[in-house]
Amino acid sequence: MSAFPRVLRRRRVLGGALMPAAAVAVLLAAPAATAAPAIQQTLAAHTSISPAQRVASFDFNDALPENPDLLRQMLWIKEGQVPSAAPENLRVATFSAGLSRSGPGELTEDLSTPGDEQGQQVAETVQRTAPDVVLLTDVDVDGGEELAQSFRTNYLAVGTGGQQGIDYPYMYVAEVNNGVDTGADLDNDGVIGGPGDAFGPGEFAGQHGMVLYSKHPLDTEGIRTFQELPWDSMPGNAIPEDTFSDLERSVLRLSSTSHWDIPVQVGDQTVHVLAARPDDAGDGFGGAERHHDEMRLWADYVSGDPADSGYIVDDEGQSGGLDEGESFILAGEFGPLTGTALHEEEHPSVIAGLLESEAIQDPEPTSRGAGVLTEDEHPMATEVLGREGGDWTVARSDYLLPSSSLTTAASGVFWPQSGQLGSHLTRANAPGGEPGEPNDTTPSEHRLVWTDLDLGSGSD
Repeated sequence: MSAFPRVLRRRRVLGGALMPAAAVAVLLAAPAATAAPAIQQTLAAHTSISPAQRVASFDFNDALPENPDLLRQMLWIKEGQVPSAAPENLRVATFSAGLSRSGPGELTEDLSTPGDEQGQQVAETVQRTAPDVVLLTDVDVDGGEELAQSFRTNYLAVGTGGQQGIDYPYMYVAEVNNGVDTGADLDNDGVIGGPGDAFGPGEFAGQHGMVLYSKHPLDTEGIRTFQELPWDSMPGNAIPEDTFSDLERSVLRLSSTSHWDIPVQVGDQTVHVLAARPDDAGDGFGGAERHHDEMRLWADYVSGDPADSGYIVDDEGQSGGLDEGESFILAGEFGPLTGTALHEEEHPSVIAGLLESEAIQDPEPTSRGAGVLTEDEHPMATEVLGREGGDWTVARSDYLLPSSSLTTAASGVFWPQSGQLGSHLTRANAPGGEPGEPNDTTPSEHRLVWTDLDLGSGSD
């Protein structure tokens, strides 16, 4: 088992010229902000605004700062408008879109023509953040390339809600384990077949899959998938004891959806998008143990140590992980229970290990919407889990974790507070029919996460 280095790299860098969010919040009188002397010094250093203009309520008819990065940041906090990425930055996003239907072929049919309401909502969410690369999870991919092309042509490329359409010339979609029969009676109901006996959660093959869209070319020859990697091949795995027969254990796959390594070529640089959607730790035949090992696969893959990654063999038979020093970004819906430890010493919390690894940084993206909903207790939340009484339960379930070889210029969660631009797409609604605000315009209980990578500055 890999050992996670205990060197924490948390770089909440906002691109050098960008003012810290707290300072901008003071300037704009954002809720819960306080003006400290150090912040006032930052204001003086980074803006052309006179002291008389630093008032509690900022009037946009007054002089605006000359610094374009600061102006974008101000518009984001004041209006909810996500700032445009700087020309030298690569904006990467991930969004659990909830584009799933109850039967095979239904989503493909719905998106085959323009006009599907949920498709338009997802497209508008993407357009309001305008990523260069976006990974959509929880998408039925049984329609394969036809489905992916239809959504690209009929929705992403068509302006929605006053936004501009986005052309993504490159895309990637592949088979996933969701809904695919294992040929074993994993749920012990006496019948082989059905959702309880599938490699991954799903009523049919391809439900709850993934699609990636990109403005930049993909190194198609370098794409690696790990759909068929046997769970038992991982040394020191967490497969529950006395749960499966030897035959069942031999057929279990590690990925509940899949693990993808998609190299994106940006000029003369390559950034590996490492995409995954592990099974919910509370569901499936592996539960928390499988979820743990699905995340551990990435920890071993990016460690740079062949001793950690030697067991990893992709679907084409190539073994090993990334070479040390290669740039990457982990992307996907990793779930709200990624911090759960199993027997603590034997199976430490993988997400904690990733965040503490010297190979990875955490941009710690936040949103005003989550802050307001939870009274600033969970500003990094990306998912609404439910509601009990008057309190909302939220979690950070969706992640973008760049390698330490990259510089993070900015990051955020698309979750405007009520009344801000785009807030009609992110109203809180308790899932599962629980008491909550009725809302037919929210495409998903998840929120899109975005991160800007400054590819012009190199590593620091």
